[in-house]
Amino acid sequence: MIDKLKDEIQKKALKAFEDAHQIGTICLSTGTGKCKVAIDYIKNHPEVINILITSPRTNLKENWRKELIKWGFIEWKNNMWITQKVDGRTVYITIENIQTVYKWKNINYDFTVADEIHTMMTPEYSEAFAHLRGGALMGLTATHDITGDNDKQKYYDNYAPIIYEYYDSAEHGLINKTRFFIVDHILDDNYQVKIKMKKDPGFFMNGEAKHYEYLTKQIKKGQRMMMAQESQDWFKDAANWFWKGYGDKDQKFAAMKYLQSIKYRKEFLQSLSSTVDITKKISKGILDANENSKVLIFSELTKQISKITPNTVYSKNNASINSNRMDDFDEGKIRELGSCQSLTLGLNLKGATHAIMESYVGSATRSKQKKGRLDRLATDQEADMWFIRVVDTQIEKWFENMTKEFNLTNATVIGSDKILNNGYDFKKNEIK
Repeated sequence: MIDKLKDEIQKKALKAFEDAHQIGTICLSTGTGKCKVAIDYIKNHPEVINILITSPRTNLKENWRKELIKWGFIEWKNNMWITQKVDGRTVYITIENIQTVYKWKNINYDFTVADEIHTMMTPEYSEAFAHLRGGALMGLTATHDITGDNDKQKYYDNYAPIIYEYYDSAEHGLINKTRFFIVDHILDDNYQVKIKMKKDPGFFMNGEAKHYEYLTKQIKKGQRMMMAQESQDWFKDAANWFWKGYGDKDQKFAAMKYLQSIKYRKEFLQSLSSTVDITKKISKGILDANENSKVLIFSELTKQISKITPNTVYSKNNASINSNRMDDFDEGKIRELGSCQSLTLGLNLKGATHAIMESYVGSATRSKQKKGRLDRLATDQEADMWFIRVVDTQIEKWFENMTKEFNLTNATVIGSDKILNNGYDFKKNEIK
């Protein structure tokens, strides 16, 4: 039944692409078979000989290589080209990062696949499609990332309009469901933060709650300075006056102070010592409760994630280290893996049962991508996604924006004191 429904969705997506004159973006939720739609197009169209598959990250090249072999293609020539006899023809497939193909000005392909196309809808990368679109162009994504007055809409419209969307795979039983857990944390002064002195090489210690109060006062001071310059929209005006250089001397100074205060608050909230301890406690509780559990931990800063777990995957690591750690996670040799953005796109990690969002910005797209790492379990299993929400801070707004596409009606809400003081039973998923 599941395979039949997947097949129907894939066929509808492929028909929509063909009806749209073979140019457009297909949006399918994780686990529904985006790669299969592109591969079916290749198999069904004898005129297709030269094919380009482009993606934003190197690790997706390996994913595509595995998918092509899975569906009957044969690896050839240094992992860069694939060849297969299809109805008497040989097709040639190049797999390259979008950053590379942008430099290729005069190459035509019969078929271009733009995987994770939402990351490419920028003036720089979308221009590459104008050079490469000699034939069919299929964009693939699970998160098209168009919100409000987002400029991405015009890039989709110009290069690969959205022609088919399907996001109900969990509700229809095609993939596993996910439960949500929210840990409400109130800052206090038991945790200290080191503050560097401006004119002195020394430092002083301040409590997290007191320091957040100080940073909030600095932002209000910046807002008053913007108001004194007759600002109608603090952030927009500050960006124009300071970043774009449109302001006079006083406007630039006010904008600089305001933007600095926002930056310092953001950096502080993304490097809290208290949320490090909470995350460690959650991960340990999960792993101790069930030997089959495997935990992914997401943070906004590499320095922060390194405080939580030694098993990190991020761009500054040697590529072989990242690859070995992901392989070890897939094989169960390690059961905890931490990252910032490197695990968000296209990775088919095996058996990830839990994800913990230690710190984040207010991006619904990023959170959906991170949740997608949990959508590879059997359909009768449930995954758990944990969020640390620091109440009475800017994080509450980020949390609201980040989770707006999740149904949190039945989410379990836990006070951080229960986590830190061993007052939560992870085996039973209940407060002791």
